[in-house]
Amino acid sequence: MIQSPDTRRLILHNPLIHHLDTVAQERMLASAQESSHDTGALLIRQGQDADRFFVVLKGRVKLFRISADGQEKVVEIIHPGQTFAEAVMFMQKSIFPVCAETLEPVHLVSFPNRLMLQLLQENPQSCLHLLGHMSVRLHQRLGELETLTLQNATQRFALFLIQRLDDRSVESADIDLELPKRLIAARLSMQPETLSRIMARLRTAGLIEIHGRTIRIPSVYNLLNEFGDNGNHASSDNVSAGSAVADNTGNSPRMINISSI
Repeated sequence: MIQSPDTRRLILHNPLIHHLDTVAQERMLASAQESSHDTGALLIRQGQDADRFFVVLKGRVKLFRISADGQEKVVEIIHPGQTFAEAVMFMQKSIFPVCAETLEPVHLVSFPNRLMLQLLQENPQSCLHLLGHMSVRLHQRLGELETLTLQNATQRFALFLIQRLDDRSVESADIDLELPKRLIAARLSMQPETLSRIMARLRTAGLIEIHGRTIRIPSVYNLLNEFGDNGNHASSDNVSAGSAVADNTGNSPRMINISSI
């Protein structure tokens, strides 16, 4: 049983639990299992039988798959307040499709899939809300898949930065990289060495500045003009050619050289 008011509040705010009625929420809280884990702990294994889903209360969890050739493919980073492994309860064969590993000390709770399914059957409106929540996450994954399959490595990293802009209308912006470069590289399906080369070339082009784990974008306009959703993206084969980028002050376009990787 969850006793801490702060923990209860965080759990009840989660979209999966929030739309249940009060009685159902209390049944879920009574079934919760709290646990704490050190950095690098493997929480679930790909292919393992799945009978529970998880809500992260503190820390971050990396979801990843191991490919046939033994390569690690990062699927998602789960932050406090977010869930993982909830979709498995609707699968015909309930096994975890990914591994989950802690990136730092993590405190989480887990809930039994069987109880959640029972409550959803008793609360059809809650089931519709859950479907909406899962549809949003599916749309996000499809967008990421499109980026990984249709963009070259330089474009993928540039879009990674653009997606982290809170306001695309600002003149400049600072982006703190919460993850080590090796994890960012894995998330973007590239080698860490490739990511380092891309960052160096974007810095040489004047599109970014690197200050430790903070990436400064001196001109958001220029980055969007070169790589934004509505910009004229250089093709994966031709970005080694100079691209003209004009800033938003009306100055003449300047030539930048972004190599395809």
